[in-house]
Amino acid sequence: MSNLDQARVASRSAETTRVALIKAATSVFAEYGYDGGSVRLITQRAMANQAAVNYHFGGKDGLYREVLIAATKALEQNSFLCPEELDARSPEEALRLYLRQFLLPLVKRDRVSMYLRIFAWESVRPSEAFNAFIVASPPRIFHLAERVVKRFLPEEAPAETVTFATLWLAHQPMFFVRDAERLARAPFALKFDESSLERLVDTLASFSLRGLGNP
Repeated sequence: MSNLDQARVASRSAETTRVALIKAATSVFAEYGYDGGSVRLITQRAMANQAAVNYHFGGKDGLYREVLIAATKALEQNSFLCPEELDARSPEEALRLYLRQFLLPLVKRDRVSMYLRIFAWESVRPSEAFNAFIVASPPRIFHLAERVVKRFLPEEAPAETVTFATLWLAHQPMFFVRDAERLARAPFALKFDESSLERLVDTLASFSLRGLGNP
């Protein structure tokens, strides 16, 4: 094998390891959040050594940033909600559509759902790595939440009020997505399927309408 062929094989091997680490990190961070997602567990799932994380990403923060970049791209490419679609609905319909789409991880377990779960973890345990990331690339969920709440608030509403309402709405579905496994066990024993998802949307929409209608 020539030196060029050896270099190509090494390059492919390195890229395979890099991709495997990002894939493993996505599932681990979705399950345990940034703090609970250890490098040891990630490398075990990726079948790589821990030194590979430093080599490819400069450490855990760098790997997490790559996962967040992939999450942002995936949410854009799989745009289940767009601003124009929300604007075309009545305020109440836009609210229900927003809640339903961000509660879908309760009944779906695809990669986009894992990304939403990572954002859900950050809603209660914000990491410095995530805080640094959102300064440059605010997650789509917050942009869409702001678009929805502005439909209910008066045009002269202070910016602080808009921010409070946006954060409040964005966190409504995040709690259920993040804690779905725990909520499915006693004492709550909640069942998450298509029909229960609709009931949850109805309930949260009802609560939200009361709050947004009386700022």
